[in-house]
Amino acid sequence: MSRPEPRPELRSYRLDLGVISARVWPNPGAPLLIFAQATGFCASAYDRMLAPLSDRFEIVAPDLRGHGRTSLPADPAKHRSWDIYASDLLALCAQLPEPPQLMAGHSMGAICVLLAASEMQTAPVLALVEPVVMPLGVNLAARWPWGNLMKGRVGLAGKARRRANGWPDRAAALERYSRHRAFAAWAPGVLEDYLADGLAEDESGVHLACDPQWEAAVYEAQGHDVLRAARQVGGRAHVLKAEHGSTVLNPVGLTRRGISIERIEGVTHLAPMEAPQRVTAWISRIAGLAGGSA
Repeated sequence: MSRPEPRPELRSYRLDLGVISARVWPNPGAPLLIFAQATGFCASAYDRMLAPLSDRFEIVAPDLRGHGRTSLPADPAKHRSWDIYASDLLALCAQLPEPPQLMAGHSMGAICVLLAASEMQTAPVLALVEPVVMPLGVNLAARWPWGNLMKGRVGLAGKARRRANGWPDRAAALERYSRHRAFAAWAPGVLEDYLADGLAEDESGVHLACDPQWEAAVYEAQGHDVLRAARQVGGRAHVLKAEHGSTVLNPVGLTRRGISIERIEGVTHLAPMEAPQRVTAWISRIAGLAGGSA
């Protein structure tokens, strides 16, 4: 009989303008792991990937601004880069009893921990699953001083703005998502984990905790400088790249700055949802490469 996975606690961390909600697997005395999620998701979507690491780490997995249970301001009209998430992560780390020895993230979350780590006096080891590394021209267009030239030009943003956002109850939302082919490859239970905090309740039923307008703005907010952060962190960072549909679109920009890249076979950009145990094993191995520092 298999041992049930440990369940996380919900904790809140107050910042100047609101509260960051986080899922925490307590493990006093163990190294600290910070994990950040992808655009449109929330920390609960990664429970099956993170729980097996809780015997080795104390894990803090926040819902990033505009996602899940976190209540920080999220104005789509003002969103230009992912630097705001890095600032939030640094503010969160300042409230923890010790600095993280390992930071990990998926997609947007991977870039956010990279940006945050580049501002730390000593960067932790980084395990970056499918970071969104765009061609240099995309980031330059997003930093155009007279306006974000990416606005209206990102296909995923258009899809997000058209996303359905309202169901009479959680069961109806689960039934709708279960029929969508995009979730067919997910490991058992991951969809239910995501919807646990990915849905919020209101007087008419349930809606997405990440507003589709904010999700769209996140896709278009590419004004952060990924390669500068990569240069600052260098060999402390390790990337896991999916075989299919990868968002690591400028791998040379990373490897030239000392970041190693491995490929995970048979999965897409949503590797943590499709193969959580394999991603867990990779993160654990990256932690081992750090020796005593993680």
